[in-house]
Amino acid sequence: MKIGIIGLGLMGGSIAMKLHETHEVFGFDINQSTIDYAIKHKMIDGGSTCVDHFFSDLEVVYLCLYPTQIVPFIQNNQSFIRPNTVVIDIAGIKLPLQKKVLPILREDIDFVLTHPIAGREKIGIQHAKSSIFHNANYIITPTSLNKESSLEIVESLAKSMGFKTITRVDAFTHDDIIAYTSQLTHAISLALVHSEEDSINVSSFIGDSYRDLTRIAMINEPLWSELFIENKEALLSKISAFQESLSLLKSTIESSDSNVLQDYMTYVKNKRLKIEKG
Repeated sequence: MKIGIIGLGLMGGSIAMKLHETHEVFGFDINQSTIDYAIKHKMIDGGSTCVDHFFSDLEVVYLCLYPTQIVPFIQNNQSFIRPNTVVIDIAGIKLPLQKKVLPILREDIDFVLTHPIAGREKIGIQHAKSSIFHNANYIITPTSLNKESSLEIVESLAKSMGFKTITRVDAFTHDDIIAYTSQLTHAISLALVHSEEDSINVSSFIGDSYRDLTRIAMINEPLWSELFIENKEALLSKISAFQESLSLLKSTIESSDSNVLQDYMTYVKNKRLKIEKG
């Protein structure tokens, strides 16, 4: 299968690296140095900084772009895409894209909204790793326009990349859940680091708990500011719920009632264990 990757950053590079093991892969990026790096490290078979002829014989194309780049890219370049191409989006939000892309999309292009829930706190193709997909979750948000055959292609490629669980949900459900499992966790990590006074040197006092909680605070600011804002209604709802829960914990500590505090902890621990079991 001939596969194209639009945007050879961390995710695009990682997808290219893994799929190149079994497919012909070609990359498009605005930076020639990025394409040269991908070819040198055997991530792609070839690449281009010119989009005009890039799509001529591709069967599948991954759009590895920031959310706000996707609609303009489709508007400006879908005329170059071969009929019946499966175009796969990998952005971390779905409903805004579904609402904006589908009305302008050519009828002979199958645009499949997906979200590979994997990544690193690094940016750039030099940090790409095919292993980030191993045993990770992959979400597909089908639309009424998708062909079942296209969805099956997307699932097959996801499995070949190493994703363990592939789930189909509607776009609204995806954005609501991801606001909790991903965006809220990043917001908490940011707020935790922000809350401490800069004058205090904590580096000699941190352990694994702090490292684990704050690793994702080393964030790709342009990308995550887009994700937060594009999904702000759902995210703000989750932040409010978290604030209520934190207030409950605070009042429980203020009461100095060990039994009540332990009951809170036991409830949360059991809830987390259930999540771990799936």
